[in-house]
Amino acid sequence: MKITELIRLIWINVKQNRFKVMLTSLGIIVGTLTIVLVIAIGRGGEQEAARQFSGLSADTIYIKPDWASIYSMQGSNKIEKLDEEDLGHIMDETTVLSGIYLRESGYKQVKIKRQKANLSIVGVTEGYAEISNFTFAAGNDFSESDYEQGSSIVVIGHGIAETYFNGAEGAVGEKLVIDQTVYKVVGVLSRSGDGLQGLTSDDSVFMTYKTFKKAKITAEDNYAEAVGKAISIKAVPRAIKEITSTLNYYMVNGDKYIVEDAGSRIEAATKSARTMKLLLIAVAAIVFVVGGIGIMNVLFVTIKERTKEIGILKALGSKQHDILLQFLLESVAIGIFGGGVGVLLSFGALPLLNRYTDIPIAPSFEGFVLAFGFAVLTGTCFGFYPAYKASQLVPVEALNHD
Repeated sequence: MKITELIRLIWINVKQNRFKVMLTSLGIIVGTLTIVLVIAIGRGGEQEAARQFSGLSADTIYIKPDWASIYSMQGSNKIEKLDEEDLGHIMDETTVLSGIYLRESGYKQVKIKRQKANLSIVGVTEGYAEISNFTFAAGNDFSESDYEQGSSIVVIGHGIAETYFNGAEGAVGEKLVIDQTVYKVVGVLSRSGDGLQGLTSDDSVFMTYKTFKKAKITAEDNYAEAVGKAISIKAVPRAIKEITSTLNYYMVNGDKYIVEDAGSRIEAATKSARTMKLLLIAVAAIVFVVGGIGIMNVLFVTIKERTKEIGILKALGSKQHDILLQFLLESVAIGIFGGGVGVLLSFGALPLLNRYTDIPIAPSFEGFVLAFGFAVLTGTCFGFYPAYKASQLVPVEALNHD
């Protein structure tokens, strides 16, 4: 049988059973739409993770309390707190750290002009900007005397300058009030990502650590953390070992502090986003399987209804492969139809998802192609067996079928 005749027969059958084809393809449509959405969500999650850690170098090292271990301690959950003296010991004994600083953060109500907002207040010691790769969009950093005297001045993130002042330049020299104390803005950081491990610098107010403690921004039982920078990425493992050794030597509860590198956190965040994407794709694959089973069932019913037609075609000289190809192409046509409709629907679903949710979305051409390919593959795979069974029908028995 010529391919043109096959296509004509397929078109006639699909046209005559268009409602059945549409209902059969619903599973494929939903599966295709789901694949496009989950790939966009997965890529969006990966990009968001990369964006959040964009201001972070893989050679950055964090020292923070192991809260799980602290709370498991009997009698008291208090351990020695990191201070500037501990940082001095670390720098004296390390051979691979270029710098380290102390930071502590808390939330306070800040009055800016006539507005009030709960903002993150961060107390830092000298070197925080260089170690965390911060640059200044306007103004200056704290001077050495500011760190020593605990001056009432602050550096603010770019987001605060944009929201409450007339941009970065307009914020320098302005005032803000925290707990009745007036602070002068001397600098504005350039826009960045999550450069302080879970603390968004764009929406934070920075002050010297001495000023922070004097202002009593946090409770007495709060703990400071330290951020260091190794001389190279290769030196990170050695730096972690040296820091751990120093903490254990100078602190009674040095083992209650976790020393980890930023690289592992970046990898963990990206891996988590990828895992979520794979889980969502698995869910979409299940939808496809359900849709494929629906195609198989409908084809079996169709073959039973068209048994005499198959017998006539074979009596007229159609080969087994002609019958197989005809029904297989009908199944593929259902997959193409369902995949095409699913992709078209995704063009409307993606903007709606982006508009009405906070889920990061990153549509891609590869996502559309992969989803459509899955739809066609599902139609092909689940249509093969019914098509094969149809091709094996004996002409005489098919013609005598009621």
